[in-house]
Amino acid sequence: MKQVNYVAMNNQELKRYMLTHREETKAFNAYLDRRHSCSNKTVIQFDDPAWEEKVISVIQEKLDFHSQ
Repeated sequence: MKQVNYVAMNNQELKRYMLTHREETKAFNAYLDRRHSCSNKTVIQFDDPAWEEKVISVIQEKLDFHSQ
């Protein structure tokens, strides 16, 4: 069996590969590892005058990540 380089795949490629090779636990684990490594907790103080812009920025970053 050919060795697959999950690290070389972008997020969208890895997700597509995992979904088309559902029996491959290594692909599934690589996908979960990547998802968990990118989930940072963001702390925003609501008494911060720029809290709204920060929330919008975090949401945009998440959307950009998932569209890769």
